[in-house]
Amino acid sequence: MAFIRILFTLLTGLFTVVATPSTSPYGTGPAAKWERTAGFNIVQPACAEEPWRKEIADICSRTDDSMSLSKAELQSLIERCDKLKPVIESLEETPRKVYRKRLQMCRELFAFVLQSKEQAK
Repeated sequence: MAFIRILFTLLTGLFTVVATPSTSPYGTGPAAKWERTAGFNIVQPACAEEPWRKEIADICSRTDDSMSLSKAELQSLIERCDKLKPVIESLEETPRKVYRKRLQMCRELFAFVLQSKEQAK
């Protein structure tokens, strides 16, 4: 019987899960082809999280306290967004759309806060 490999990443992206068909005594339907509990085995930690994912998470985590950041910190975050954009553009279509929009929204927020702080003085 051929093995079917299903990979998915948990919310944290830490584990790769492999599902294998079984010879289950529960019948012959599609659901019966998988072990009830033992069909999913965590086989190995997934590859280390890509550096750009850590970078975008770090940048976008700063949006909550953007009003308390200094002008220099805001400018630094905007520059980091600009440096990360080419990496995002090299991704496959679906993740590229998601991360491009997320990065764009974070950058625009930082730019707005910086502009507001400059106008206030």
